[in-house]
Formats: sequence, C-alpha cells, structure tokens
Amino acid sequence: MLKCKKILSAILCAGMMTMLVGCAGIQTDDGGMVSETTSEEGNSEDGRASAIHAREEKDTYKVAFVPWSIGHTVPAAWDQGIREQFSSFPNIEYSCFDGETSTEKQISIINDLINQDYDCILLQASDAAGVTSSVQEAEAAGIPVICINLDVAENHAGLVQMATYESGALVAKHMGEQLGGEGKVVIIQGVIGASTQVLREQGFRETLEKEYPNIEILDAQPADWEKEEAITVMNNFLQTYDQIDGVCAINDTMAEGAAIAAEAAGRLDDICIWGNDGESDALTMIENGQMAGTIYTNCYEQGAVAAQLTMFFLNSGLSPEYITRTGVVDMQPVVVTRDNVDTILPEDRW
Repeated sequence: MLKCKKILSAILCAGMMTMLVGCAGIQTDDGGMVSETTSEEGNSEDGRASAIHAREEKDTYKVAFVPWSIGHTVPAAWDQGIREQFSSFPNIEYSCFDGETSTEKQISIINDLINQDYDCILLQASDAAGVTSSVQEAEAAGIPVICINLDVAENHAGLVQMATYESGALVAKHMGEQLGGEGKVVIIQGVIGASTQVLREQGFRETLEKEYPNIEILDAQPADWEKEEAITVMNNFLQTYDQIDGVCAINDTMAEGAAIAAEAAGRLDDICIWGNDGESDALTMIENGQMAGTIYTNCYEQGAVAAQLTMFFLNSGLSPEYITRTGVVDMQPVVVTRDNVDTILPEDRW
C-alpha cells in the first residue's frame, strides 16, 4: 500500500469505508452485496477480500484533476486544497488539467489519462450527460473517478459536493424573508444541464412556490457561471422589467456580475441579490452592501476531502467495478449575510 508520511485519520478511514460500503454498496464477484457482517459460510468475507484487493499496488500513483475551468475561483481553491493534502505524500504525482469550459476538451483529457494509466481522476463535470461515457470508460479501466460538485449521470466511485438542492432552498428562504414574502425575482443560471445548476435552481423554485407563493419568478437566463455573461444577462433583465426585487444567481461569480450591472443602472438599492459558493469577492460585496447573501462552503476543505477520498481508494486497493452506487460526501453549507459575514476568517476565504 502507500508508503505515507502520516496515517489517515480515523474519521477518514471509518467514514469513507462506511460511506462506500454502506451507502454506495460494494458488489462481490458473484454479484452479491458486501455486508457489514460475515455469514456463516464466509461468503461475505471472501467477497470483501476480493473487492478490496482487486487493484494493483504501486510505488508511485498518478492522480489528475480535470476542472471545468481552472481559471475560476472555485476550482482554483479545490486545486489548492488537493495540492496541500497531497504535499505530504511524495509517491503521489498530482497534475491539474484545464478543461477550458469545454465538454469536448474534458473528454479528450480523460481519454489521455486512461491511455497514460492514471490511478485516480478527480473531475468537475462540465456536462452531466456529456462526459458520462468517458467516466465509464475510465472506471472500466480500473481508474476511480471522483467528481467534485458537478456530477455525471451514472454511478461512479464518489462525489464530494457543496449543498445543491439545499443551498437553493436556503437562498429562497432567506430572500423570501428579506422581501417580506412578496415581490418579483429573476434567476441567473449556470451551465444548463450541469448537476449543480439543475438542483440549486430546483431547490430555489420549489421552496419559493411552497413557502412564498406571492413571490413571482419573472425570468431565468443562463450566464454559464461567468461574471461578464451575468452582467449582460442582468442588463437584459433591467431593460425588460421595471420591477425586480430579487436575483438568485446560481453561483457567486454571476451574483457579482448582477450586482455590478444593477449598481451601474442605479437600481442596486432596490434589489436583493444572492449568490452561492461563498467566494472571497462575494463576501466583500456582502460586507459593502452590494449583495444580500450567499451560501458559503470552505472550498479548500472540499478539495482536501476529495484528496482524502482519493487516498482511500489508493490505500484500500478497491476497484471501481465493485461500486454499485456513487458514494457522496456533502460539505456543510453556511448561510452568510451582512450580519455574520465577519465570522468567515481571512484564512478561510478563497
């Protein structure tokens, strides 16, 4: 197994094993499910041994991270967290490959990683359906694929995600309170089809409909996670609608763009703008009164957790072919407004 400088924590070893065995499920060679107890015949124990020791031990392991775009603040923070986690393990060769906001580019990179015999792939899937077949090919080759935030459409080794549906629901709850239960709002969407985009918008819409039926959603348009695109989308909204009381942007970068456009139009004071992720620039805008709030996640820690999950697979020797359901690790969301933004310490801002 890995010749490590330090041992993984008990929480990691127990927690990840419980997640993957209990929640994801491990399939044995005979098609059965590995259970937490050993049967009288010993079949479960034999199946567990077969599953756990199915991968080859190596002196050096190659791990790759393929984000949607490394130039964005969120994947850049994940990359930093991953690098810091791996820094104590000299036998892990870690590389980050820029997906350049292109599904085709990510597919090409994954194919290259398969051909180069990488041992684990971390992926921020630009398109839930578009990269699924490449993920399946990687795992068929014995390479575990761990998605970060943006997931694929089929089962795979693991997913480390920020709050998705829940974070959209939290934005709806707090925006609804701030608007007094009435008003007109717009949604600035991320990349259509991306899992995080779909679930956050669903959480926002369904919570508004249930808890604040007098708040009307006027419109929703995509800005593909980008600030400049969001400025354009927000300007279109401002020109189209005389009354906009709230903006739900599916990520912070787009919320920042919406705030810039609203301020330039002289309408910022009338609009409650919410983002999602908790990046440093958004926290500053909340402090300055330019944004109403965001849902914060420590992305350094999220990257570190993805790296720890990678370490679990490399240490255990567990082959992805035995995983029957994707194991999910959810990061804790924190609702941030002007009332508590000062509790996010400088070292936790990314």
